[in-house]
Amino acid sequence: MSVIADALKLTPPATATAGGTQVVWQNTAGGNLILSAPGSNRLSGQTFFLQAAGYASGGAGTYTATVQPILYGDASLATVTTKPLFSSTAGTIAYTGTAAAGQSIPWALFAQLEGDNVSQILYGNVESQVGATYKTPTVTVAPVSTINFQSEPPIKFALGFTTAGTLGAAPKFVVTQFNLVQE
Repeated sequence: MSVIADALKLTPPATATAGGTQVVWQNTAGGNLILSAPGSNRLSGQTFFLQAAGYASGGAGTYTATVQPILYGDASLATVTTKPLFSSTAGTIAYTGTAAAGQSIPWALFAQLEGDNVSQILYGNVESQVGATYKTPTVTVAPVSTINFQSEPPIKFALGFTTAGTLGAAPKFVVTQFNLVQE
């Protein structure tokens, strides 16, 4: 497989430090961390894969919380962070202790996607794992906007998360991988 787009190669994301309601990851420049698919019909009628991974951690304290990664996608940059395509099953992170590092939980998303300029729709399936919680491949929700694979870029992706409970002092949500690959 070869990487065709990598959101972290040029602009590594900052660590998100908020939780609760849905939060979208930001890059170091302060804007949303966006992964753009290549246009010029490169992906029209082709299968491609999105890979994303990272971890969530909490600090010292006693807590039990859930962490749920979310994949967003749309053709419009203005709406991409409001259009969820897939939500992971929440994983649980629990900790009692005084160590500043606290507890962490890894997460990963793997999507197989396809679309074409005739239908102008993007569909696929996504599977995820948050700690020991695995979600089998689930069909994505189609983006709201019409997808034109000839435009540059035809679709943009973003990552977000939601939490329930409290993750103790200094929670962190980190993206370590966010790319598109093709065989």
